[in-house]
Amino acid sequence: MWRQATTSPQKLAVINGLLPLTASEYLKAVIFFCGDEDETVKKAAVDKLRFTQSNEIKKIISPEIPETSVRTLTELAGERRDSSIIISLFQTGKLQRKWILDFLATNDATFWNTLVTHKDFVKFTLPQRSEFKQLFSAISEVIESLYEEQLSYFPEAGAETPQEQKEEAAETEEAEEEEDVVELEDTIFDFPDFLTSETAFEGLSADDMLEQRKTIAEALKDMNVGQKIKVAMLGNLEVRKMLIKDPRKQIVMAVLANARITDKEVAAIAGDPASSLDAISYIASSKSLNKSYAVKLALVNNPKTPMKTALTLLETIRMNDLKNIAKSRSVSNVIKQRAAKKIK
Repeated sequence: MWRQATTSPQKLAVINGLLPLTASEYLKAVIFFCGDEDETVKKAAVDKLRFTQSNEIKKIISPEIPETSVRTLTELAGERRDSSIIISLFQTGKLQRKWILDFLATNDATFWNTLVTHKDFVKFTLPQRSEFKQLFSAISEVIESLYEEQLSYFPEAGAETPQEQKEEAAETEEAEEEEDVVELEDTIFDFPDFLTSETAFEGLSADDMLEQRKTIAEALKDMNVGQKIKVAMLGNLEVRKMLIKDPRKQIVMAVLANARITDKEVAAIAGDPASSLDAISYIASSKSLNKSYAVKLALVNNPKTPMKTALTLLETIRMNDLKNIAKSRSVSNVIKQRAAKKIK
């Protein structure tokens, strides 16, 4: 019945629920009209979709949806930061790469992490991989690195120039020698609460906490690299503590990209000489991670911190801390001498 609506007033009547339709048919109509050329109709449909759960929308997505509606749903996915809608839109065959590049202006790392570990999405981006590399580079070093890793699974993703092909081949060979392959995921991995909830240890006795940590360690041990990267970005404090020690750079970067990581944690990582050079360098170069004084002080005191960075950060250190640095046996003589000079 709703398909007979051809004028704007008729379409608005459908959207406003003035026709006797089943819930499924009503949602089909709203999705169909969300790409209407009449802005009034489009806005009314989009307003309805904003109050509709993503799971309900995904049930209705099919190849019969107009291309303009696919574009609108792409924008809605970005607004909601819901990558599962984008994945569902692949079945329409009407999703365009330009819409991803133009409309998904979100820096949400979890959103992009889910997409770049989905083989259909990676394959979809191949014709414009350079543009997508630029997009991911602006979002996060972790996402950019993970995307490049996934590209290596597609022979058709060869570099644009002979020089790029040579460099990419060398990087791929080195990665294969040094670390495990990151497996592409077709579905979103559903992590148990004890890996993601920050309250997983509340109310537990010391013995129970120990058992919980063992359970977490066993769960991580059974994961492939791709899953570890995902849980590193979503995991709780205990997960972050374990994975920050992982020898793989991508996993360490994913921990540092976790939205729930605290300044206290970052300071502990920044000040630990056992932390990887990749972690230290990344924290030192990240304005969002080294904004707190505690992190700056930890970096100055860590002998792994690049000398130029440590000297720059030394200018922000308070007098009492400068006195301690000048006497420290763990920092380089250059840092000690500069600190001593500043307190004179």
